[in-house]
Amino acid sequence: MKTERRSGPRLRLAFSVLIDGPFGIRRCVGRDISPGGLFVETPDPYPQGVVVRVTFSVPDGSWEMTSRCEVRHAVRVKSPEGMVQGVGLAFLGVDLEADDLVTAARRVHA
Repeated sequence: MKTERRSGPRLRLAFSVLIDGPFGIRRCVGRDISPGGLFVETPDPYPQGVVVRVTFSVPDGSWEMTSRCEVRHAVRVKSPEGMVQGVGLAFLGVDLEADDLVTAARRVHA
């Protein structure tokens, strides 16, 4: 039986995620998010315990956030589209320096 790891409610949706980690910067797809973390589809799972920097925005683009996250688990599951692999990430804290850079870049390119 599968053990529930989440401590809060989750929102299921698809959203763009940038992961900066041991494989460089990758664009991935987030599939759900909760107050404690998120699940992200990845072409190659990151090892458990690795810390990555994740940047994502809400689908309407009204805000974005960058956070340090720890890989808690990697999974491979069958979906209607075929096999999907990804990682469960736990939020460690908002990366204020990265958020400042994102905000500055949005002002320059607005």
